[in-house]
Amino acid sequence: MKRTTYVSLLFAFFSLSVAAQSNKTIKVEGIARISEVPEEIIVSVDLTIKDSLYQDCFNKSMASLNALKKVFKNNGIDPKLIKSKAIAVNENYEWQQNKRHKTGYISHISIEVKGAFTQKFSESLLKSLDQKNLNINYQIAFGFSEEQKTKLRKKVIELAVADATEKAETIAQAAKLKLIGISTINYGSSPFYGPMDIVSEGVFDAPPIKGVDKHFAGVDLNPKEQQIQKSISIEWAFE
Repeated sequence: MKRTTYVSLLFAFFSLSVAAQSNKTIKVEGIARISEVPEEIIVSVDLTIKDSLYQDCFNKSMASLNALKKVFKNNGIDPKLIKSKAIAVNENYEWQQNKRHKTGYISHISIEVKGAFTQKFSESLLKSLDQKNLNINYQIAFGFSEEQKTKLRKKVIELAVADATEKAETIAQAAKLKLIGISTINYGSSPFYGPMDIVSEGVFDAPPIKGVDKHFAGVDLNPKEQQIQKSISIEWAFE
């Protein structure tokens, strides 16, 4: 019985010692910020068609979509860069004398054109969007390519780890402690690519692009440098 008690006490003492040692840590957050110009230009287009009959509305939608794709192609846009995202045909209503009346059908077709940014490519996009005989709404944006995302993610992680390491070493030196190794690393607690991944239109203020319809005068399709930020939490054990 005594032997069992001694063993239990010894085990408890050992557990407390291990726990005390494991609590001797320094936790720091490494933060990295880098800037990069997005390589891709992205155009999201919404095409709207109305008709009194469902089938006619659908058929006109398909014809308009094919016509718009043909315009893009004729302006030098590779058809492979044009992606149809969604099509929906719904009943259309209008308010007349405080009452809702069905007027027929309305369709919405969404397409996206995405490619590597060049001045020539952007001019071709603007020419293609200037269609007075089609009811289209569009948004022009810039985004990072997959190759850029991979490169940026690697670089920002390296910089965040280096920042955390420098902070931990500075703290240890100031407190006269010795770092003996990393205990934990916490990565991915916040999204890497957020709203800053895309820059929407509305900030174009450069001179008009030559050869483009006057409707787009003053539009500057040049991507702006964007800042990427990432933080990594690292915990060091010390003695």
